[in-house]
Amino acid sequence: YEKKGVLSMQIEGGTAGYAASPRLVEYIVSLTNNLSRKLNQVLPDAYHLATEEQTNKLAVCLGDGSYYDKHIDNLGGSSDAGDQRKLTALIYLQPPNSHDGQPPYPDEKVEDDPRGGYFRAYDVPEVGDVTCIAPRGDRLVVFWSDSLVHDVSPSFAPSEDDKRFALTTWLVADKKTGEIKGTDLEVSARHFDSGENSIGKG
Repeated sequence: YEKKGVLSMQIEGGTAGYAASPRLVEYIVSLTNNLSRKLNQVLPDAYHLATEEQTNKLAVCLGDGSYYDKHIDNLGGSSDAGDQRKLTALIYLQPPNSHDGQPPYPDEKVEDDPRGGYFRAYDVPEVGDVTCIAPRGDRLVVFWSDSLVHDVSPSFAPSEDDKRFALTTWLVADKKTGEIKGTDLEVSARHFDSGENSIGKG
């Protein structure tokens, strides 16, 4: 869905896609293959991931209060939608020293940083908690696409280095054994006024 003040596109593969952005294509292919294989070695079958399939999005928050609503990335296991995204891997592409001056994770607080653009994970580590993650360059955030409630706080960019550039790669469930978790009704009621309508906005 459209987000005010956010520009986004998909990184395509193939000859044309590789010619346009070789480093990003190489990163996506390597991440998909290696991360899925590593996790499949240690996770139960229901969490297994496809090793060669993914979808992705490159996005930039331009500032002026651009944000992402609270949501769950996939469609909560809806069979009609057929959304098979299982694991989200988000990497920030701005300079590594962006959003400096904050204490280390997990003590970062969006309230202490006027630049905003923080990833906020709800019910982490416990129900009712909110964990804030600053969009520092080279930082990788990985979470389950079918369960984590999250948003992005309003982003303000006084300089180009403060804009929030993020490349998100979604790894999909293995076709044979992987399962998509249905959205918990209690979670939906606690976080979303409109229930299922707030799911699938990643």
